[in-house]
Amino acid sequence: MKTTVYGKSDLGRKRQNNEDNFCIVDDLNLFVVADGMGGAASGQVASKIAVDVIKEQMLYTSKNKKIDSSSLVSCIKMANQVIFEASQKYPQNSGMGTTVVAGLITGNKLTIAHVGDSRLYLIRNNNIDLLTEDHSIVMEQVRKGMITLEEANKSEIQNILTRALGTSESVEVDVSEVPLSNKDYLLLCSDGLTRMVEDNQFLEVIKALKEPELICEKLITIANDAGGKDNITVIVAYIQKGIFSWFNN
Repeated sequence: MKTTVYGKSDLGRKRQNNEDNFCIVDDLNLFVVADGMGGAASGQVASKIAVDVIKEQMLYTSKNKKIDSSSLVSCIKMANQVIFEASQKYPQNSGMGTTVVAGLITGNKLTIAHVGDSRLYLIRNNNIDLLTEDHSIVMEQVRKGMITLEEANKSEIQNILTRALGTSESVEVDVSEVPLSNKDYLLLCSDGLTRMVEDNQFLEVIKALKEPELICEKLITIANDAGGKDNITVIVAYIQKGIFSWFNN
């Protein structure tokens, strides 16, 4: 596979700090988005720890063995432990946490691991599929049939998570695998995008612009034009036959 990837994070229109972080690790075909939460700048601390620990531990693990889904889950759990210990040790970081969504390509397979409400979408043959489930109160209510998806999208508590990295000593990580096909697109993002832009707009932008960099820039612009109420982070990957090639900003 040849994969062209571009990522960008934007402050948005309302926030003073960017508490999102992301990384693209070309040597591992790994990409990660984290959206921090906590008082003052603690969210930024948590999301940076998550991205840094996952990246460093995956690189370290890859030197000794072939990395797979279990490797990714283990590194995310290690990030959880580091964030939790930092929140306990430093009063200014008490209660901090972060979401995380990670994609790992090995051969023709994508491994998805996530905690929280940052998302990963697969776009194939002009269809868009959400491959993650939000760990939030409103989405739990949707899954139980208590409210509709439309009601969830308008809820004032949609930012309350049921699961996040760093908020407890241990964490459950959702993990899944899907085969990749030629001309697939992957989209990873924080909720600063998904709360401002509807899924069908993602599909329209991808179909119109095709290039990952142009897609990222356009989606961030649309989110900001809609109000930019939160930080916005987007990674877009385009899958083709061939070798891997990566680009990030």
